[in-house]
Amino acid sequence: MTLRSFGAALVTFLRTHAVLLGVVGLGAALRISWNDVASYAPADEAYYVSSTQFLTREGMSAYPRLVAAHLERADLAASPTPLRWGYFAMTTLACAADAPCDGRALAWLSTIAGVVSIVFTYLLGARLVGPRAGLVAAALTVTSPLQLALSRRALQDEVYCAVFLAASWALVRLFQDERDSLRARARPMALFALLATLAFAVKEAFVFPYAGLAAATVLAARSRVRPADALLFLVPPALFFAGFVLLGRDASAFFDLVRLTRASFLDDYGIQFQSGPPHRPLFDLFVLAPIVCVLGTFALARLSERPRENRGALWLASFLLVSLAAFAVLPKNLRFLVVADPILRLLAAWALVTFPWAGRARGAGFAAAWLLPSAVLELALFHETFITFRTYDPTTNDVLRALGALPGPAARAGSSVSPLVFFAALGALLVGVVVRRKVAVTEPETNAERRDEKAAARAPKEAGGSSFVTFWIGAVVVAALSVVIAWKASSPVPLGKPGGVGLAIGPANPRVVPTRSVAVQADPMTLGLEALYTRNDPVLAAARFREVLAQNPDHYGATYQLATALELTGDPRGARPLWAKMATMADGIGDTKTAEHARARLTAIDARVGTPTMNDPETSMRLGLEALYQQKDPEAAAAHFRAVLTHHPDHYGATFQLATALDQAGRPAEARPLWTKMLGMAEGIGDTKTAEAVRARLAQKP
Repeated sequence: MTLRSFGAALVTFLRTHAVLLGVVGLGAALRISWNDVASYAPADEAYYVSSTQFLTREGMSAYPRLVAAHLERADLAASPTPLRWGYFAMTTLACAADAPCDGRALAWLSTIAGVVSIVFTYLLGARLVGPRAGLVAAALTVTSPLQLALSRRALQDEVYCAVFLAASWALVRLFQDERDSLRARARPMALFALLATLAFAVKEAFVFPYAGLAAATVLAARSRVRPADALLFLVPPALFFAGFVLLGRDASAFFDLVRLTRASFLDDYGIQFQSGPPHRPLFDLFVLAPIVCVLGTFALARLSERPRENRGALWLASFLLVSLAAFAVLPKNLRFLVVADPILRLLAAWALVTFPWAGRARGAGFAAAWLLPSAVLELALFHETFITFRTYDPTTNDVLRALGALPGPAARAGSSVSPLVFFAALGALLVGVVVRRKVAVTEPETNAERRDEKAAARAPKEAGGSSFVTFWIGAVVVAALSVVIAWKASSPVPLGKPGGVGLAIGPANPRVVPTRSVAVQADPMTLGLEALYTRNDPVLAAARFREVLAQNPDHYGATYQLATALELTGDPRGARPLWAKMATMADGIGDTKTAEHARARLTAIDARVGTPTMNDPETSMRLGLEALYQQKDPEAAAAHFRAVLTHHPDHYGATFQLATALDQAGRPAEARPLWTKMLGMAEGIGDTKTAEAVRARLAQKP
């Protein structure tokens, strides 16, 4: 290699990696700035936090107790299982490095994983479809709404995505290694086995993408798969099982947890919010990433023409199609499909850098003409869905409701600004096209005398190439921004911004009148009041008030407003214990007007649906169990169980369930005496399984 060629290679290397560092830095900045969740969900996130706190206190040697508690407690049936020992090991390390051990510590783990996902998207793309396509895919990943949203939650999904990409990169690296010696390939094989095992241990559902990895490798391989490589695919599942047995010390518990996981697919939440036709995941992906999905579809169409000539893209397409086919018959939630998002972006990037458009060569400007509008649109979708409306679980219902596509607080009326913006943008594009064509026609005539025939034929492209790229970048960006501006202009003014509408929170006046405020913090309480009284959506309002009560169980206004919202949703039985609690709280501070209103609502509910009496504990138990396990409302459930214990102090089930509800509500100190009482009752009747579960709970420090 000559000095000149070496210098050119060095410059290219530095330039490529400088851009990559810029892309990764931008992605990290966005993820860090939006890692600002103030309250975490009382479902999966609360379980991850409480389990990590237990392991941090007791050490990983206490893992068998965590497994036993999950199998014995009915209230944990819908929670993530201890099969995810790899994720719990990571969260325990995160808590050891970042005290206190709470949702914030776990969210930082997700944020770091989000940045790692960008890096491995590039590395995987560089292996399969070239460094240029990998760089474009990394840039597309920076603004992925799904990954941005999961990077700020105390969930395992973004960690799972990062480990999946690392395992995929190790697999592709292994199969691109042309060395025949098994000894020479030992290290790449060990790396893949380790990363794939970790992916299983972070989320057991990796079994479905894992099948996609195997299928893609077989379909895209240039030669026959070697026997040693085929056997290698059996190693990660075996190591995953061995790791669980080593930590949990009970092989049979592994299969019990697998059965429990399968049964959880049929819970009420899954049936109501995660069902639908097989193509529903494709629709959900398109809603949050429309431009990337269009480019991915284009890539699949072009790949079908000559699949064997583009084996890297064939690998990506094979994995994507097999994975989507597997998840078509499973619960349909975009969180479960997070591993498909970077693969789709890699296909979109490959299409951008590989195929010409309008007969013109591809370049940085052409890629930017797609990247910039995609980034603008995806950031707007992310902010509207996950920041403004605080969507936790990206199901179709929640995403569409946040974007105003379903009736609810996000519904938008048409805007008179939209037609003006549309015709202005369209006019600008048409004028630009006319000017561009005029330049393309007149430029060859001007230079005809000074150029030969070949140069003259090439002149329009050379002379107009730069202006063409510049024009189209500007035009597409202006058009995208115009659409976003028109969309935002058609939205109501969000609460919490200057000039917005603030609401009083006084519970004695349920139909509060909007009043002007300079700046009101758009917290869950404010959003709930807006949803209830301004937008007439009691369902969303109830969810917001529950967020407040999850942080402060004795919040005066939230208790009142949640009871009001539940009545408006047609759930007077759920509202009754809250009104009873409200009457007691109001009496305690001398708020006679609110106490009278609460008692009036109790009387009205009792007259309409009846009230549980000392002779009817079954009704209160049923309502409490529904509130705790179906509605995920431990405060309302606790009120029902207390009603039973008021007349039946030694009620076995109510004692256990009240202690459970208080634990889930974040009040372990109140739950502890009930667990102590429960232990004596269980030992008294010889209920050893319940007694063991209670002892495990009492062994935890409050």
